[in-house]
Amino acid sequence: MEKQEPPPEIASALAWLAKKSIPLADLEDPAALRNALDGMAVNLDGKPAAAKSVMRRLSVFRSCLDYAVELKVFPANPLSGVRWEAPKTAEQVDPRQVPNPRQARALLAAVPAVAPRVGRHLYAFFACLYFAGLRPSEAVALRLDDCELPATGWGRLLLAGSSPASGKQWTDDGQYHQSRSLKARADGVKRPVPACPELVVILRAHVDEFGAAEDGRLFRSQRGNRLAPVSYESVGGGLANAS
Repeated sequence: MEKQEPPPEIASALAWLAKKSIPLADLEDPAALRNALDGMAVNLDGKPAAAKSVMRRLSVFRSCLDYAVELKVFPANPLSGVRWEAPKTAEQVDPRQVPNPRQARALLAAVPAVAPRVGRHLYAFFACLYFAGLRPSEAVALRLDDCELPATGWGRLLLAGSSPASGKQWTDDGQYHQSRSLKARADGVKRPVPACPELVVILRAHVDEFGAAEDGRLFRSQRGNRLAPVSYESVGGGLANAS
């Protein structure tokens, strides 16, 4: 295969990585490993990283070293000989940053006013985020067949997957969205989520007014495509400014 030179911007990034990286062999030194581990515990701004972020970075680092063991770079994972604990960080949520039920309902009621063209359609979308605690990517992938919406009382949402907007250059099929299984769950596993009576009423009204897309999705763009983040993030920004 003919060797090709990378584009200038890629070559620049690779040169930066080469300059900032150390040889793998240096990671057999516990001091070098501790420096790497300590670096995982802070963000780029120098502030302590959240505990979940540290554990995620540590998991990736450990997997890379395991791969190096597989390639015979190390006889064993160097991390096994280092005793290190991530610094304790407080993850308490500031109540002043979380809307109370009255404020949340006021924000939802303002959605159609903030975005006259798409607000009525996105009203139920934001209601799913608040009342059912869905991630935006989960609400984007929600289908009518996955909703149990009785005439009265509690309903249920059976989440079958998520649809994060990764960008065409990052998806497997060249589409803007990448269909994925639920976070921390195997393919095909559904997560049942209770739908309070208020959310059931909102979703039933949404279905009566807008129906569903051809593939069953409840929420879609004006052209019938999957919702892009800009569609609901701009509305969320408008709500923040209005409040």
